[in-house]
Amino acid sequence: MNNDTKKGNGSMKRPARPLTGAILGIIIGLAVAVILQQQGIWPLDKLTVFLLPGITGILATVLTTVGRAKAPGALTIALIITIAPTAYGATGIGLVNQFGQLNGGCEVVATSDVDSTVVTDSSRRDPFTIDPNGGLSWAATSPGPITDHTWQIWVELGGAQVPVQSGGHPNDGLSTGNFGDVPNVTAYAQDRGIPLDQLRGVFVVGGFISGTGGACDGFGFVKFLADPFETILAKVALVIAILALIILTVLALGGRKDGVRVVGEAGAEDLPQRDDLA
Repeated sequence: MNNDTKKGNGSMKRPARPLTGAILGIIIGLAVAVILQQQGIWPLDKLTVFLLPGITGILATVLTTVGRAKAPGALTIALIITIAPTAYGATGIGLVNQFGQLNGGCEVVATSDVDSTVVTDSSRRDPFTIDPNGGLSWAATSPGPITDHTWQIWVELGGAQVPVQSGGHPNDGLSTGNFGDVPNVTAYAQDRGIPLDQLRGVFVVGGFISGTGGACDGFGFVKFLADPFETILAKVALVIAILALIILTVLALGGRKDGVRVVGEAGAEDLPQRDDLA
């Protein structure tokens, strides 16, 4: 080989990892959503359960795709699983300033050791605050007696109503109200099988009652005070968010460096070798 042999060099791009990036981004978004809810900042609604993970998933997809070797199949799947929840979650933007509602003529008022409210005055931005270790009193009334009724209490999760308790009563006494006054909210809940010792943060709580004589339904916003990362759920979410972020950072900034091919009098240098090509 003479001295006139041309020399060239080049390097291969690192492989794209859009699907891995999308999954990690979604995990980070969901973990942050749980932290926001547990700290009483925002409930687990469409914005935090779908829009936030969708956006973080899209960003992570971009970080693990741009400037790398193409992976069209994986990129298509990554875009589907990130854009779809983003679009659905965006439908909840109009509810940012939503207040509680009551329909059917019923009224609900409540007082805790730290706050008081009429359900229709509570909102996503300003929920009714309760000290889990403090007292709570309430009065729920209907315009007339509702007999042979059924009732249900639900909690919103990502825009869906998840039932947590239900029942019914003949109401032979023709009562038009339900009243309560408890000294310790957590103890009261535990007596009824609700593990309130590990439930903190802000929730959208609603329900209905329906029977002979009328029906009412509605919802409100409730926040159980919490110390920073007080619950096990908040601690787990924080650990998951940190681990997923570390892995995403490694994928986005790291990766193998392919060899550079240089052809000259001495042959090929810095070229990855294969034993089967003797």
